[in-house]
Amino acid sequence: MKKIIRFLDEHLEEIFISLAMGYFVTVTILQILFRFVLKMPASWTEETAKYAFIWMTFVGSSLGAKIHGHIRVDMFENALRGRTRLLVNWLNQLIFLVFSVIMTVVGIRMCVSLLSRPQLSPALKIPMQWIYAALPVGMGLMVVRIALNLVFQIKAAVSGKGEVQP
Repeated sequence: MKKIIRFLDEHLEEIFISLAMGYFVTVTILQILFRFVLKMPASWTEETAKYAFIWMTFVGSSLGAKIHGHIRVDMFENALRGRTRLLVNWLNQLIFLVFSVIMTVVGIRMCVSLLSRPQLSPALKIPMQWIYAALPVGMGLMVVRIALNLVFQIKAAVSGKGEVQP
């Protein structure tokens, strides 16, 4: 069980994004074939490609947080040294964490509100809360990743193993 949890911790986002990207590319190629070769456009291909892209974006944001890949302005932080730099880095991550928590809550509220007044997607009649769920899922994963990064960095600093790179 521990190996499964460790594997998911290390590869969850990569697996999901790879599968979604494979689906996105396949469906987009089908859309081109239907539209330009068979002259029979299929609306479901465009719709599902769009939804796969939305999910890739939000789950990808979690991957960005995990590998410290989000774009940020760090000129001020790079000018600092030692403990001050570490504290500013932690403050940046804390602000990012608060933003992610707020967005997770907003996404959950949005999905709950869609339960009371359901909407369906135009072509496939998929309940839209499944599409909108990308926001709280992606941001919730990002909360976990940022919190883990902060915990590991604080542990490393307290144990004296030096500064963990942001």
